[in-house]
Amino acid sequence: EKLGGFIAVEQVGETRFLPDSTFQKIKHLLKLSNAEVKKININIAEFKQLNLHPYISYQVANAIVQYRNQNGLYKSLEDLKKIQIIDEDIFAKISPYLTIQ
Repeated sequence: EKLGGFIAVEQVGETRFLPDSTFQKIKHLLKLSNAEVKKININIAEFKQLNLHPYISYQVANAIVQYRNQNGLYKSLEDLKKIQIIDEDIFAKISPYLTIQ
């Protein structure tokens, strides 16, 4: 629920209180539906909303809001890469859950 949906079966393994041994046993049985994930609009989201997402740290949430406050609305998600603390790995992990609608 907090994540907004799964985009990969491996994410189920990150579920709190799910032992890795159990995940490994059931992983081959899991399939993703075609349901879309819940996305956060980074052009209007407040710090708290961003920070509630499991993949968005306090520092990243703050940087997203501060960049928007200083530079105006995001034109694309690629603009996040202009933020120094958002490297390719972080971008790849959070971008499926963000939008600029």
